Amino acid sequence: MPKLAYPLFVLILCVSLSSLIVISLSDNSSFILEPGNEQVITLGLKETDSVSGSFSVVSEDETGINFFVTDPENKTILGYSNVGGKSFSFIAQETGDYELHFSNSVSSANSKTVAVNYSITHYILGMPQEQFLFVLIAAAALIGLLAYVMLMPK
Repeated sequence: MPKLAYPLFVLILCVSLSSLIVISLSDNSSFILEPGNEQVITLGLKETDSVSGSFSVVSEDETGINFFVTDPENKTILGYSNVGGKSFSFIAQETGDYELHFSNSVSSANSKTVAVNYSITHYILGMPQEQFLFVLIAAAALIGLLAYVMLMPK
């Protein structure tokens, strides 16, 4: 094998592995809540996944919305009443569908425009997914470098 083949192999391996990195799932959206209506965003989470986000409400009146999060057993794990915006975060205690509920039950006359953004961080062996994959890529690069050094003609 030519002398430059090993470094090229290591480079290709690193680029290939780095393409597997998935940045934490993020989403942002906006929607209009009519008076008395509710909007639900469903998140399929695994145990230990971490969710953090925020929302803001634009309205013609001074009222906000009710916001709450339910777990796969439909238990409320987080809730805020009559808020015009809030940051939130929680950790999934079990695998399943978690729901973000945005309710305009506070106002009987005015619509609300809600802008929400959130991100989900997945964990592998107790480490954030990005950190785990970085360690994996670094280990693969080190193994490739060691193989190159050991197999290099003397």
